[in-house]
Amino acid sequence: MEGVNSVSFSRLFKIFVLWQAAILVVTIAAQYSSLPLRETYLGSGTQGYVEKPWLYSRQNFDGMHYTYIARRSYGYSQQAFFPLYPTIMRKLMTLPFLNNAVTAGILVSTAFFLAGLYLFVKLIRLDYSSDVVKWTILALLLFPVSFFFTSIYTEGLFFFLTVAAFYSARTRHWLLAGIFGALASYTRFIGIFLLPALFFEWWQQGRRFKHFLPLLLIPLGLGIYMIYLNRTTGDPLAFFHVQVNFAQLRSEKLILLYQVFWRYVKMLFTVNRADPLYLTIVLEFVSGIVFLVTTVYSFIKHRLSYSVFNFLAYLTPTLTGSFTSLPRYVLLCFPSFLLIGELLSRSPLARKIVLGTFALAFIIFLSLFARGYWVG
Repeated sequence: MEGVNSVSFSRLFKIFVLWQAAILVVTIAAQYSSLPLRETYLGSGTQGYVEKPWLYSRQNFDGMHYTYIARRSYGYSQQAFFPLYPTIMRKLMTLPFLNNAVTAGILVSTAFFLAGLYLFVKLIRLDYSSDVVKWTILALLLFPVSFFFTSIYTEGLFFFLTVAAFYSARTRHWLLAGIFGALASYTRFIGIFLLPALFFEWWQQGRRFKHFLPLLLIPLGLGIYMIYLNRTTGDPLAFFHVQVNFAQLRSEKLILLYQVFWRYVKMLFTVNRADPLYLTIVLEFVSGIVFLVTTVYSFIKHRLSYSVFNFLAYLTPTLTGSFTSLPRYVLLCFPSFLLIGELLSRSPLARKIVLGTFALAFIIFLSLFARGYWVG
C-alpha cells in the first residue's frame, strides 16, 4: 500500500484489480458450494445466470431493474430507481462493441468507483496521514457488501459523485461542486443532502456569496426527475411512494430510530436461524449500531460538512421503519469509514479483528448474493 501514500493511481489500480479478482474467485467458488440456488431475482434469468454466473450475478435484484430501464425506460413501480445511472448505461449501449446492458452497467459502476477511490485518497490526504489513507481504503474494500460498488447498482457512480463534490468544495472549485452535486441528486435521493453539507463547508471557508451560488445547482437533478415523474405518473414523489413494493417492513409513515432497533431485537430472537436471511438481519442490525456510533462520533472528529452528510445519509433510510439494505446504503457514509481507518491506523489489534471480520463476512455475503439471496 505504499503507493497509496503518494496517491499513486497505478498502485491503487493494482489493489483494485486484486479486489475484483477476489470477487470473481468467491463468486465462482459459490457455485460449487452446498448453498441452494434461489432463482427469483437472478440476473438474466436462470438460464443466462447458470451459463455465466460470474457475470450475471452482478445483475441480481436491483440490477435487473436498471438493465430494464436502460433498455426500455421505466416500467411498473420502477420509479424508485433514479435516472442517471441507466441513462449512462443506455449511452454506452449505443457503441457497436458494447450493446449488452449487463456489460455496460458493470463497466459504468467499475469505472466510476475506481475514479471515486482515487479522489477519495486525495480527499483524505487533505487532512490525514498516508497511514490513515491505507487503512481507510482497506476497510472500505473489505466491508462485507463492498461488492455492490461494481455490481449493477448506483453505489459506484454515487460514491464518485459524492467524493468529487466534496473534493471540489474543499479545493474551492465551487462550480464543479455544484455540478457534481446536481448529478448526485439525479442518481440517488440522498444526493440532495450535499446541499446542507456543502453549505457548512462554504460557511467554514469564508462565506463569499458568489461561491454559494453554484451550490444551488444541487437540487436541480432531483427537481428534473420530479418534473418527469409528475408528467409521466402524476406523482412527483413516486420514487418514494413505490418503495413499499421493494422491501418488507418499510412504511410510508415516519418511524423513529429506536423503534427500528426494537424491531430488529425481536427479529433476532424470532427468525429461524437456519435461514440464510438470518445472517442478513444480523448484518443489518450490526451495521445500524456501528454506523450510528461512527455517525455521532464524526461530529466530534470531522469537519461539520462531512458529519452532516454522514448523519443524513445514515438516518434517512431508517425512517421508513427498517434497516433493509442499510449495509449497502452505509457504503456511502465515507466519514464513517474514515473513522474506522483512523482506528486501524492506531491499533494493530483492531486491524486483526476488524479486517479479519470484514473479510470473512465479505466472503459469506458475496456468496449469498451470488446464489440469489437478498443481502442488501
